[in-house]
Amino acid sequence: MELFARRSFEDAPPLPAISRRLVAVLALLAVLGGSLLPAARAAAGPPPPPDWHPAPPPVGVAPPGPVYGRPPGPVYGPPPGVIYAPPPPPPLPIAVRVIYAPFYVTGLVIRYGVYYAIVAPLEVLGRALDYGVEGGVPRHHDD
Repeated sequence: MELFARRSFEDAPPLPAISRRLVAVLALLAVLGGSLLPAARAAAGPPPPPDWHPAPPPVGVAPPGPVYGRPPGPVYGPPPGVIYAPPPPPPLPIAVRVIYAPFYVTGLVIRYGVYYAIVAPLEVLGRALDYGVEGGVPRHHDD
């Protein structure tokens, strides 16, 4: 006998009477159910339209109120990484400071001396000429 030999319907063993009745009843139910199902769907009608209003909240539960208080602050990112800079130079030796001191004082005298001796008086003169003797503020005399 071959492994995949074709068998005819006549070679199959007969079914018991109970299984024949069961197959017949199931076939009848399938035919009737298939023919009645579209009629039941048509009788039900179209589905109802969607509800445009949200469902009411459950009874006894208050709606959430406004939240008071300080608004949340800004969100900061992580701090920047450490920047390794060269160390500051060491202070100047005493001998160099002594040599440098007269030049430093001369620079200060020239800078501020020129400002207070020449520039400041010219600014005061310019304001006096612009605003006059009263300085731009009218004075009321009760005479």
